[in-house]
Amino acid sequence: DDHEDKGSGLNTHHADSYLSVKLPATGAYFLHLADTQHKGGPEYAYRLRISPPRPDFDLRIVPSSINVRAGSTVPVTIFALRKDGFAGDISIALKDAPPGFKLGGGRVPANEDKVQLTLTAPQATQAQPINLHFEGRATLEGREIIHTAVPAEDMMQAFAYRHLVPSQELNVAVAGRSSNKGVSVRILGDMPVKIPAGGTAMVHFASSSGSFSGKPRFELNDAPEGIAIKNVSSSREGMEIELQSDAAKVKPGLRGNLIVTASAGKPGPPGKGKPKGPSPPQATLPAIPFEIVR
Repeated sequence: DDHEDKGSGLNTHHADSYLSVKLPATGAYFLHLADTQHKGGPEYAYRLRISPPRPDFDLRIVPSSINVRAGSTVPVTIFALRKDGFAGDISIALKDAPPGFKLGGGRVPANEDKVQLTLTAPQATQAQPINLHFEGRATLEGREIIHTAVPAEDMMQAFAYRHLVPSQELNVAVAGRSSNKGVSVRILGDMPVKIPAGGTAMVHFASSSGSFSGKPRFELNDAPEGIAIKNVSSSREGMEIELQSDAAKVKPGLRGNLIVTASAGKPGPPGKGKPKGPSPPQATLPAIPFEIVR
């Protein structure tokens, strides 16, 4: 039946059919192609491919325009458009990026179509926007597949249709300074962090002195339902985040990245008690690759 092609931009009528079948026996098979509206004619054209599966993928990276303070980290999203049953891991990396840019969590796990990564900007302000390129690599039957990620915007139309609309370039403007001077945070230990279903796991971070002002609140950004932060504490190297999972909502084998943001309450007027209102983001930590295990 109609097969949605997420790589077709603003198309709202996905009318091309797609059929994958394992033929039960050797012999002759016949395929009949007809117009469902019983029209057709010389002015109508059809394009048909019959072949063994040709596993492959395309990539879209969102957003296509990023504003970031020097030295800060921001989340970006990679969409994997899988073709003909391709379900393997896809590693993501920056291609020919200027010094100082760093990518966190650069992998789309097997069977996943979407993952959040983090991009860390250089410590120095850039006079002009930088055009960045992302590249995806996967291995299929001993053959390496390499594709450049197409910059795109995730847009909604008529409150229902979502489109990955391609852009010509991905531009990053690095301006100002980080709200926390000298912020330096990196993950310690082996990744991905393995979180038992229904249990907890610790993630250790090395952070520079004074990386976070005040007492920030740490929160997960768009995490899978069933994964939460249980506790955050100081350590000799910097800090520790304890992650917990709900066995009723997440199953072993789930993989991806967790994005943690640190925020602090808005300071209220003197003498007015506790701060009120939403907490402005203070910093984003490098992406935490995770896997749910038994």
